[in-house]
Amino acid sequence: MTKQQVRLSRKQRRRRRRRRQLHDATHNIIRAAKNFLQRKPKTAAAILITFITIYVSVMLGFAIGDMISAKGKTATEQESEAEEQTESDLDADEEYPFNTMSQDWSGEDMEGFCYHEISDECKAAGGKFPVMAQIYTYIVCQNYGVDYEMVFALIEQESECNWNASGDGGTSWGYMQIAQKWHKERMQRLNCTDLTNPYQNVTVGIDCLKEIQDSLQEVPEDVRPYYVLAVYNYGAAGAKENLWNHGVYKYSYNTAIMERAAQLKAEKERQETKEE
Repeated sequence: MTKQQVRLSRKQRRRRRRRRQLHDATHNIIRAAKNFLQRKPKTAAAILITFITIYVSVMLGFAIGDMISAKGKTATEQESEAEEQTESDLDADEEYPFNTMSQDWSGEDMEGFCYHEISDECKAAGGKFPVMAQIYTYIVCQNYGVDYEMVFALIEQESECNWNASGDGGTSWGYMQIAQKWHKERMQRLNCTDLTNPYQNVTVGIDCLKEIQDSLQEVPEDVRPYYVLAVYNYGAAGAKENLWNHGVYKYSYNTAIMERAAQLKAEKERQETKEE
């Protein structure tokens, strides 16, 4: 999915919301007019006729606008838009809890973003990672200087993209399986109170990864992500005791995540090459 397609999707949703709002307002006004009609028939009838005329004009304006917009699009753009409308995952952000974040980012914030399908295993487990949640996660990663594809793969590994997943006996929650007892100060600093909210969860998780990453600057850059993931998984003391004291820095957990991240990066490169 390109940035242009994402922007088109947001435009379409805004248009649908405006129409629903207008439709709801119309029903409310008509009900009020009917009540008024019973008391003052002549006056109410005149007002109702005027309103209906205005309403028809507005809806006609919407229709004409759509026709002009469609005329101005190339066949490729129309085909892309049609595909976008039939892609169920792109509309998933309308559902709770993915509708709890205002989509106020700009095209500049999204520079370099590439939409990824979650793995088949995550889909089979009922996971979801809608495009708007992906965009938010990408932007937070960019702001923190944390690798986005690594975080994407970590989310698949930790929760199979289930926003309300629980683990460790009900002590770890959400996309990135965060245990609140270890991150109370972080959550307070970030104003995050609900780890089952995907936006808050990834904010806390990425902040944690950034802290770990900064603490490992002496580790060579090419292997640093493996160390970062090991600390995320075990904690600093646990990683040292179980891995580093035994000369191990790669193991099943971080290797699987880094291999999946490499797949996602290759997918992004193919998409960018296709767009060129």
